[in-house]
Amino acid sequence: MPLRGNTRSEEREYDVLAIGELNVDLILSGVPRVPEFGEEVLAEDIVQRLGGSTANFAVFCAQLGLKVAFVTRVGADDFGDFLLRELEQRGVSSEYATRDPELRTGLTVAVSGAQDRAFVTYVGTIASLYAEDVPDELIRRARHMHIGSYFLQTRLQPGCPRLLKRAHEAGLTVSLDSGYDPREAWDSGIRDLLPDVDVFLPNEIEGPQVARADDVEETMRTLTAWSETVALKLGPLGAMACDSEGCEHLPAYAVEVADTTCCGDAFNAGFIDGLLVGLPLVDCVRRGNACAALMASVIGNEAGVLTPEAVAEMMRRPALRRV
Repeated sequence: MPLRGNTRSEEREYDVLAIGELNVDLILSGVPRVPEFGEEVLAEDIVQRLGGSTANFAVFCAQLGLKVAFVTRVGADDFGDFLLRELEQRGVSSEYATRDPELRTGLTVAVSGAQDRAFVTYVGTIASLYAEDVPDELIRRARHMHIGSYFLQTRLQPGCPRLLKRAHEAGLTVSLDSGYDPREAWDSGIRDLLPDVDVFLPNEIEGPQVARADDVEETMRTLTAWSETVALKLGPLGAMACDSEGCEHLPAYAVEVADTTCCGDAFNAGFIDGLLVGLPLVDCVRRGNACAALMASVIGNEAGVLTPEAVAEMMRRPALRRV
């Protein structure tokens, strides 16, 4: 199921234009539980990585062989230096990553266990991006636009309707990952925006909240009435995707879980990669699940794990019973 109106890769410089946040992730892994105030628990390991849902998506797309440009902001500080080096080393163009002299680079502390994770974020530059930061000439050089962490992008939100219109007028398709809403209002204009989103990529918490639904089935009925394609990430239960032709629900691959922090972003990259090459919906879900499983087996967004060869090997595992 190729994305509607998409342009062939040889006609555009970039396969994917990612728009959103780039921040430092400090990942505390092997944490038995999130402590209450006044308590202390011990982590098994700590790593510093490039982070942010949109940044992870961009890096994972590049690792899968897609050509990626990234519009984002970081501070004029050591963290910003670190992040821009990481982007280039991981094959993502940082030409449109700007430095803000007045804000510090955003930072997230991720507390990760085997089954779930929690985050504490210093926003900084994370919410400093505007739609006007995305130039028309760059849009015309891409095939597909992805916007991540919508609820964190408070300055980007007002310009999103016009940004999506600019993308569609230039022949791009658009995907959106809402991310979690820290205010827990679950609105900020997203419901009005979804009819102009070609692929919506929430998880099992975000999707029902946006849809104001009580279960997965109601969630998918509501969301697919708004967006052409919806892929709902269901954690250990895999993922469900629906479009006008039907729905596919595939379970997750069985792996020894080390960290779930980047699984959703990896799923997004695999799913969009599949759509861009015209795979059927069921294979896009399977590809997304394979990418998520690979990232679940390591800590953070470790470089070199998500490769086309590794994804293909994961997908060659015996077919799993559908759920």
